[in-house]
Amino acid sequence: MISRRGFLAAASLLSASALLGGCDRSLPGRLRVAAGDEGGIYFAFARLLAARLEERVDGLRVEVQTTGGTVDNYGRLARGEADLGLGLADSVAATAGMGGDGVLALARTYENYLQLVVAADGPVRQIDDLAGRYVTMGAEGSGAAVTGDVLLRAAGLAAGDAGGVRVRHAGLARSLELLERGVTEAALWSGGIPTPAIVEAAERFPVRMLDLGALVPRMSQVSGYQYVARRVPRVRYAPSGRTPTTIGVPNYLLARPGLAPGVARTVVEVLVEDAARLLPDFVLGLQYLTPGLMIQTTPVPLHSGAVAAYRRLHG
Repeated sequence: MISRRGFLAAASLLSASALLGGCDRSLPGRLRVAAGDEGGIYFAFARLLAARLEERVDGLRVEVQTTGGTVDNYGRLARGEADLGLGLADSVAATAGMGGDGVLALARTYENYLQLVVAADGPVRQIDDLAGRYVTMGAEGSGAAVTGDVLLRAAGLAAGDAGGVRVRHAGLARSLELLERGVTEAALWSGGIPTPAIVEAAERFPVRMLDLGALVPRMSQVSGYQYVARRVPRVRYAPSGRTPTTIGVPNYLLARPGLAPGVARTVVEVLVEDAARLLPDFVLGLQYLTPGLMIQTTPVPLHSGAVAAYRRLHG
């Protein structure tokens, strides 16, 4: 397997003409990127990617769309309402498993952390304490909502079950507002750590994450997707304990059916060559644009243009 140093060295040898697709007339004047909540890493990453693409391709304009998240993004790609989109691997795997939509992958980009946030001085100390209480499980159409449903089933707290939680759905800003007002007992979010909106909320009222790592085996059984436990960086709202953990889920950058190979190739080459400039400055806990992992997008097949770019980079 090629080393990280070798991979990046190969990327650095790409000429400007190759990066821009040469004289490829398939490069459009506009690209639409289905991102997510303005307070999250999807939106931050999409903005950084848009800026780099616009710098590299003369006349290109990249529109970053505020969306509900993974499921919403996938639907926009399948319907041709966006050209690129981000999605959590577990939700993408479930949606792609339905087949027939033609959505393709460009790269595995980085890893999200599931963050179930509660009032630091409240009665909820562990996930079992949420039985019968209100929980805001991310926006409708978000990957967090999909993963959250698996989480609740794994914990024996699925809505509608005896002792289950009472589920609401809302974006991050609204979820944190409901938590601060005491209308909900927990707010679920999937993103980088720290998430700026949660840090800002913590300045107004104390919040902390619940430790979720022990639920990984049961979540994997429930969904069929192999989740992993990840250590939580030492941020202000980290769970208590010496080695706090939560659930890690990778993200994919996806493409609509029919996206021109030259466009896919250009995007992948920008991801590789400009990786260091695509990392939002607020995140600590991420595996980000890691060589060797970028092509791992199962069950979504890689776009032919992405395959061509990776083959070129690997020699």
